[in-house]
Parts: sequence; structure tokens; C-alpha cells
Amino acid sequence: MDQRSDNFKWVYYNFSFYYFSSEKKSWSNSRQDCKQRGADLVIINSKEEQEFLQKSTAGYYFWIGLRKKKEVWNWIDETTSSTSLWMNGYPRRYNNYCALTSTSGFADDSCNYNYGWICENRVSNRS
Repeated sequence: MDQRSDNFKWVYYNFSFYYFSSEKKSWSNSRQDCKQRGADLVIINSKEEQEFLQKSTAGYYFWIGLRKKKEVWNWIDETTSSTSLWMNGYPRRYNNYCALTSTSGFADDSCNYNYGWICENRVSNRS
């Protein structure tokens, strides 16, 4: 794939650029792809950001930077998830699960399954 055409997949919103993949990969491979793009899987910091992402997913599931380790849901920056944006019936009680977002909220599934993913590259204020 022409890397230049990939640049058009980045969407700007509220001081971050978001990349919505059209491919499907496991959670780990999705995160690796984000890192190769100079970003990481999205960390959702507000209800407004979640609403923006929900509108952008068009009914599909996308990996986000949230996973369950040792009974605790943590974002990839090691902060604990305090969100209540889970869909009914989620999260499930299984370990080694990772989180997805869609138009209905968060869901979880085995980290080894293949889904699309969302990368985030925050714009930093440099003086």
C-alpha cells in the first residue's frame, strides 16, 4: 500500500490525530502498527472523546488501548479505567481480554481475535 495514501486516514479532533484502520489484526499487532505510525492505541479520556469515536466507528468494533491484566482493566499508560461506558453485559469476567469500542460503547473480547483499531497521536504543546 502507498504510505502517502495512508496519511488521509488520520482524523483531527480536540488536539489529537486518530487513525482508523481498515485492516483487522490482534490487539498486540494493532498496537505494534500504531507504534510504527508514531502513535499508540487510543486512550479515551472523556465522554466527549468517546462520543466522537462512537460516531466515527460506523457500527464496527475497533481495538482501543484498554486491556485486562490480573483482574484489573488498565489503559496502556497504566492508568486504571474508571469509565462506565461499557455496553450491557460487559465487561466479561475473563482474563486476557482487551477492550473494543463501537457506536454502542465498550465491549471486550480475546486479545487474539482480529478487529480494526484506532491509533491516537496527541499534539503536544512545545515551547
